[in-house]
Amino acid sequence: MRRSPFRYLRLAAWLPALLLSFSLARAQGFGGTVSDHLVRGDSLLAQGRGGEAIVQFQEARTLCPTPAEIVASLQGEARARLLMNETLPAVGLLEEAATRFPEDPRASNLLYQAGLAAQRAGEADRAIDLFRKAIDRNPTPDILPPLKFHLAQAMRLRARPGEAIEVLKDFERDFPEHSLLPNVLYTLAIAGHDQGTGDGDPGKLRESAAIYGKLIERFPGRPAAIEAHFEMGLVLSELGRRSEAADSFSKYVSMNPGSPVAAAALEKAADLTFLRSPRQSAQLYALALVKAKANPKPSDPALGLSRWLPVKQAAADVLSRVWVVAILGVAVLAALLFAGSYVLRLIRRTSQPVGA
Repeated sequence: MRRSPFRYLRLAAWLPALLLSFSLARAQGFGGTVSDHLVRGDSLLAQGRGGEAIVQFQEARTLCPTPAEIVASLQGEARARLLMNETLPAVGLLEEAATRFPEDPRASNLLYQAGLAAQRAGEADRAIDLFRKAIDRNPTPDILPPLKFHLAQAMRLRARPGEAIEVLKDFERDFPEHSLLPNVLYTLAIAGHDQGTGDGDPGKLRESAAIYGKLIERFPGRPAAIEAHFEMGLVLSELGRRSEAADSFSKYVSMNPGSPVAAAALEKAADLTFLRSPRQSAQLYALALVKAKANPKPSDPALGLSRWLPVKQAAADVLSRVWVVAILGVAVLAALLFAGSYVLRLIRRTSQPVGA
């Protein structure tokens, strides 16, 4: 039996339609379209169901997503990973999105978010690299200030204060009203302190003290300004300005009495006033012990109380009593000398000859 050639023509006509149907089915999948999966993933994220959200974002990438949809799915999965404290996988996903699609308008922001995640994971060097790449991608004006701030912070934590200063040196001029300015000034000052100490340069220490002073004056009561009192005390101590340093430490405690480092600030203030006012020093040591018991422990053991504090307190008590006796003795001796001098003058007057 001969087959009609028209039958093959009909099959050929149906073939494109079958292929199109297969392609559409693949693009849609059993759970819906790419867009459906992305929306479902975002909804699950909002509910805090990170694991289920990851499945949706990964499923979206198995269909036929556009480049923009791939970026959205990678970014969504990264957010879900962060929700589940899987920080380093999130960094990889965000970096992949920015690297595969460098022309995507979100590329700079993706690198910025990846840098923040790397910083959160303690990967400071990787964070610095990602922040630099983000700046090179012409970031939008809304993320440029925080991007520079976080880059400088990461550099300072990696003992690169000079580079941190270079990144932030024009911040006040470029963003004079930005909400991050107090924190930027604080970072500039502490980086200058680090550099001045490392280089043994009093000039840099004085610059650091001047920036702390500007911060305290311009933004009184702000957290950065309050912390600046403690850091300024350290700088002034290195500059040999003991009285001013003691005042800075005392002001810090009065403004932040519940701070974990309040006890250390009181001990430092007491050390600086030990010879000038041993009685006040003894009182500050006693208060430092009280604060150490009442306040939270500092995260850095170096900012706790020294083991010599009880010895210093006892010495200050003894010295304060000795000084009281010494001052009284000096006062009595001065009075006796004055009285003796007065009596001597009277004797000399009375011993003069009448005709003299």
